[in-house]
Amino acid sequence: MPIWNDLGKRLGNVRQKIKVPDLSPAIRKLPLPKGPAGNEKKRRKKYEYTEPEASVLLNQRAVWDRLKGGEKPEEALEASSSVLKVRHVPGISVIVATYEPVIRYFERTLISVLSQTYGGFELIIADTSMSSGVRDLLDHYRDERIRYYSVPGNSGEASLINDAAYMASGDYVCTVDVGDQLTKDALYEVFMSIMRTGAEILYTDEDHCDASGKRFDQPNYKPDFNKDYLLSNNYMRRLLVIRRELFLALRLRDSFDGALTYDLVLRAPKSEVCHVPHILYHVSSASSDSKNAAREPDAVIAAGKAALEDYFKVRRIRAQVRYSSRKGLYRITYDPDIFTCRNDVGVVGGRVLSRTHKVVSGMFDASGKVMYEGWDEAEGGPMNRALAVQNAFAVDARCMRVRPELRGLHAEIFGTISDVQYSEWEKDPQELKRRSILFCRRIRELGYLIVWDPMFITVV
Repeated sequence: MPIWNDLGKRLGNVRQKIKVPDLSPAIRKLPLPKGPAGNEKKRRKKYEYTEPEASVLLNQRAVWDRLKGGEKPEEALEASSSVLKVRHVPGISVIVATYEPVIRYFERTLISVLSQTYGGFELIIADTSMSSGVRDLLDHYRDERIRYYSVPGNSGEASLINDAAYMASGDYVCTVDVGDQLTKDALYEVFMSIMRTGAEILYTDEDHCDASGKRFDQPNYKPDFNKDYLLSNNYMRRLLVIRRELFLALRLRDSFDGALTYDLVLRAPKSEVCHVPHILYHVSSASSDSKNAAREPDAVIAAGKAALEDYFKVRRIRAQVRYSSRKGLYRITYDPDIFTCRNDVGVVGGRVLSRTHKVVSGMFDASGKVMYEGWDEAEGGPMNRALAVQNAFAVDARCMRVRPELRGLHAEIFGTISDVQYSEWEKDPQELKRRSILFCRRIRELGYLIVWDPMFITVV
């Protein structure tokens, strides 16, 4: 039978339990052991952001020049019309809301937007500053793509961005925080994804940059749209691009300051969401805006929790939102259970651990690989994703709960449910994996989601 482990204390007190001794230089030089511990070095390989080659950027600019010259998209892109779902060239409105920003950080953001290889954009500056620093800098640049609005009073960020989106002329809108930077190819990659998919919501991968704006780390490689991962973590974040009509229909809400776009995405329809799998946004680690600098991380996380609670309340789903032991993650408890509250979930799977607390199985990717195999049960990895509830391709039958009306299908593939049967299959793990993946594929074909919960554990 599955063994449920209460990992809260273990996961929450890892730092207190692990004591690093004063190793001698000789011991420090010992090579890493093979196996999971040795693989840790690979997972933590130093990250370096590499800008696209100059020839690639020149080609992107050439495409825009051809589009601007009146060529049809399929001609400028030299692509079959059957590949393109959108026939017109979309305009993108980039909104930057400012309030007494550090001018050098604001200029860095400004330059990154004006340096885009895709020229089909406008830059809207919504400024509530009392000083003239922002206006003076824009007078220096005098770029026709910039639209500047001075907003009197101390408007909230949500109202400020909503008004800017209303005045925008683009088909899509996105926001960039002061100090943050777009990569030179950011809007081009978004444009290409719009042309191919016609998506209403698009989001990209991101990383962080230091105060100099030249050193990058913490890459966040995001999954394609994953409903339960979104309910665990505000993972879309930046760069988030939304069709203007949809944005104006939903609008940002001041009551969720700190998680404005998270609240908006939770409320939005999810049928046309596109992940652009490239790092196109650099998040600044510097406090570059007076309002953003005053926003505490705990307040941001609390705002996200409030947005989730509102999401479930509006849908009349009885669910409790709690903070995970890992900062920035949320855990949802359904009453009485997930199958009763959500008719879109067919299977809930978890982790299969060894008695030494290592992951031996649990979640499979599309190739059949065990995700996080060999990891310690308390190890979260990048963005703590290994400890976040999320949708999966397939899960191991040894740690699985099945929707009641689907148990007939389970019996068809696995036979009579019994611990003896699973223990017998330990002798043939490949057959157990094959049947687990087959069963999950059948579940997905019926239109159900497979939810992987890392706190649901079986020990073998």
